[in-house]
Amino acid sequence: MLFTGHVISEYRHIMSDADLSPDIEPRQADASQPGAEPKGTSSSRKSLSKLRRELTDDELSSPAVQRMLVDEIERLDVERNQLVEFRDKFYDSKTRIGVLEEKFTGKMAIEVIHVACNTVGAAALGYAPSIWDKQPMAWLFAIFGTILVVMSLIAKVIKVKP
Repeated sequence: MLFTGHVISEYRHIMSDADLSPDIEPRQADASQPGAEPKGTSSSRKSLSKLRRELTDDELSSPAVQRMLVDEIERLDVERNQLVEFRDKFYDSKTRIGVLEEKFTGKMAIEVIHVACNTVGAAALGYAPSIWDKQPMAWLFAIFGTILVVMSLIAKVIKVKP
């Protein structure tokens, strides 16, 4: 159902003026304002995002603050070590995938050669009896078909070898 101006005017009395005004995006918090969330902070700690981030010398000299900062540094160091391990595993698996894809490409090429030789060889062997009265050509097709089928089997044996 299409809404025309008439239908909208009928529902205008139901909607408030706030509903009819255009949507305006909220202003972004300025990093220079105190209590503003700096860029790059985690949104998972929204309750802490409005806190003041700078510490005074008196606050830094407090043993509790120093312990909190050391604990945070240790937590970040453990997390960094886990991420380094994860990154190393990622690159190892990426390298392994590249090697396997290259092997697969080679095996796929041999498979294509096998199927093509087998198909053309079988077709030549099947065509040879139909032209048996044209003797030199029939023997050529039979020999050509036999060679292609044998090459097909050799390609299959090469493919099976590790």
